[in-house]
Amino acid sequence: MNTTLSTQHVRLLVLAALLAVCGLAYFVVVPRNSTTKTESPAGTTATPTVTPRVTPSVTPAKPATRPVKLATHGMPIKVARALQKHRVVVVVLYAPGSTLDEMARAESQAGARNEGAGFVRLNVFRQKEGNPILHKLGVVDTPAVLVVSRPGHVYAELPGVADRRIVAQAVADARG
Repeated sequence: MNTTLSTQHVRLLVLAALLAVCGLAYFVVVPRNSTTKTESPAGTTATPTVTPRVTPSVTPAKPATRPVKLATHGMPIKVARALQKHRVVVVVLYAPGSTLDEMARAESQAGARNEGAGFVRLNVFRQKEGNPILHKLGVVDTPAVLVVSRPGHVYAELPGVADRRIVAQAVADARG
């Protein structure tokens, strides 16, 4: 008796195994309606009861809105966002940890508040904030106060500590 399987026999066994796996997967994956037979009190069988399948309701998704690209006009993102809300924005360039820079920030913020202008402070040690200003104006020493009007036009550059009245006057001039 021959104990080895021929290639035809191997192919037939693989095909049978594949059909068995597909049949099993079909019964596992495909849901079936459950039907039950119930006995009535008189002993006769009633009609089969079909349990309804509940499908979850899907709420329609909101239409995808495309994000509006912010026109920065060569300014950092913070300044561009402030210019969307205010016609004139006071920008302070500062180095963290410097008391002189903190004094410049406080004075320029008070001047911007008095005139109702926007206010943004930019850390020059952060490349993401400092690079656009560097490209637009060149090297600027800290502290520095910039008065920026729409659309990203630097109206005044005030080096060093600027008094709140000077900042308020520069904001008023930028509006005029």
